[in-house]
Amino acid sequence: MATMYDLITANEVAAYWTEKNVNRQPLLGETLFPVVREIGTNLSWIKGAKNQPVGLKLSSYDAKAIRRDMQGIEEVKTKMPFFKESVYVDEDLRVQLNNFIAANNPTLVDSILSKIFDQPASLIDASDITLERMRMQLITSGVITLSSNGQSYTYNYGLGNDQKINASANWSIASTDIIGDIEKVIEDAKAQGVVITRAIFNSSVGKTFKTNNALKNAIYVFANGTVNVTTDRAISYLESELGISMLQYDNVYVDEQGTAHKYIPDNTIVFLPDGNLGETHKGVTPEESDLTNGLSAKVAVVNNGVAVTTSEIVDPVNVETKVSMVALPSFEMADQIYIMDTKPNA
Repeated sequence: MATMYDLITANEVAAYWTEKNVNRQPLLGETLFPVVREIGTNLSWIKGAKNQPVGLKLSSYDAKAIRRDMQGIEEVKTKMPFFKESVYVDEDLRVQLNNFIAANNPTLVDSILSKIFDQPASLIDASDITLERMRMQLITSGVITLSSNGQSYTYNYGLGNDQKINASANWSIASTDIIGDIEKVIEDAKAQGVVITRAIFNSSVGKTFKTNNALKNAIYVFANGTVNVTTDRAISYLESELGISMLQYDNVYVDEQGTAHKYIPDNTIVFLPDGNLGETHKGVTPEESDLTNGLSAKVAVVNNGVAVTTSEIVDPVNVETKVSMVALPSFEMADQIYIMDTKPNA
């Protein structure tokens, strides 16, 4: 007869999470920082110099080539942080599971197992939240800060002061030249060899578009005064006028203290170039290392690098399911983004 230890395993938890997420849509940060796997826990990447082309220097014939100074190119090295939490089987669920196993009722056994697997599955989901939080911290500040369980880390990706800018005035004031502010960012970036193609903000910024005098007047003229000016219409007009894609992103996360936060802070708009901004690197956890070394631990790897480990607890009888991850984004395009405060001096 199967026991709880036979049914609650790392492979079963991983299979349950995978089946539930077969149609999962990627988070915004995953599209900007695609996931890659690393061997180990160290991370290095090359921080670019705005991709500006520089012409070749002249040389005489038969002379040795002059070695180019890779000005502005920087290799960044760091160690990725380690994340780990675990859950135990709830006592009531454990009793029900054992009773249904003894009664040889597979339907009810599966029902209880689903409830049991939901707990570690939520930890796997939490790994995505952690990664998205780090990626959004990067594009809105250039700094990742992590603090929980007595651990604290800060990763400063070295954005320049000229990349953190203020609007000409508070965008909530209807007379502010929002279009002019955005055009200035685009032109200033172009002068540095950067082509801005995207902007990301939350609804605190989006609402200012539909109340802005210049935008409202332009939309009225464009539509012969026959439409109400909504946020969506204002965004569409800005996209056509400025030639960039504009995305309102209002997703939130809950921190370690249970407080909800927006991934994109209020009164912030981020301007980005085309393509990937970096990569989300996932390293090898100690648990995955145990698996590859052929040890007896019950370990499965899911979600491109999240390790699920199940351990038998004898006294009291239980199963511990641990979810762990080693991960950190790189930011190769760090010097090509611009972060604007739309409510300066507030």
